[in-house]
Amino acid sequence: MDGYYEHSRDVEKTPSCWRSVNNTCFPHFHSCVEITYVTEGSLDYVLNGHGGTARAGQVIVAPSYTVHYFSTPKSSGSIVLTVPLDYVPSFRKLIARRTFCRLIWDDPDPQSELLHSLEKLTGLCTMKGGNPPELLTKGYLYTVLGILTDCLGLTENEEGTDAFLARDILQYLDQHYRFDVTLETLAARFGYSKSRFSHLFHAYFGCGIPEYINTLRCRSAALLLTQESASLTSAAMNSGFESMRTFYRSFKKSFGISPSEYLKEKRGREPDDMLHNPFYLSGGVLSRRDPGSGETTGEEMSE
Repeated sequence: MDGYYEHSRDVEKTPSCWRSVNNTCFPHFHSCVEITYVTEGSLDYVLNGHGGTARAGQVIVAPSYTVHYFSTPKSSGSIVLTVPLDYVPSFRKLIARRTFCRLIWDDPDPQSELLHSLEKLTGLCTMKGGNPPELLTKGYLYTVLGILTDCLGLTENEEGTDAFLARDILQYLDQHYRFDVTLETLAARFGYSKSRFSHLFHAYFGCGIPEYINTLRCRSAALLLTQESASLTSAAMNSGFESMRTFYRSFKKSFGISPSEYLKEKRGREPDDMLHNPFYLSGGVLSRRDPGSGETTGEEMSE
């Protein structure tokens, strides 16, 4: 299942654990289990089209291949852990054909064993000199996974077709964003009317189709600029933009700075957010929606 697939995450053979400030990312998925422990402030989340707001002391779990994204309404601090299932074979066997009963948990103890283990994993996974020590890392990982399995429970995986539709849409766009993709062509491709498809897209991804496609193009352009030393014009055209004006406007909306400023700041180094989250956005691309009115709120994003 490729899609707006975090390819770099699934290439990793070992877990990653890091502290995130004002976490914001675009809709994506991967085979890793992703665990986010909110330590400060509040964090808006969407998991397969359903979401809300998590506050300090709450844990968000995104199982394998769950389409998810986050945005920070004001400020947030969190610890993020991604676990390749091949690294924890006993848990992989336990979770086969099952998923968590709930994906949000309130940790009642600010000094809990869960938080302690995540802090230890943060230190182990950010050590210089290669992969974290396997035995110690697996010990803390199984502690985290054991606590969450016990507190959230497991159930048979009866995933609905809508979640697969969301992944199919992400996959198609990830493969075709450099071309002329319109609402009309997408609706026809997936067998919906234009109005219905537009509604579904907003419901799952919190933004419009042109906005999403342009952000994919901006991500591509950013990688061309920093990793292949492309010129601004070449990066924009090779990423699917037909005008530099649209490129500049979209890039600033996605990253919060102009392409020239980004190039000056990023070339030759990898900041923490870009290193750990290739889909990190510093702009206000993700909207928050009031399900009753279609307007945005910070409390509820369920469909």
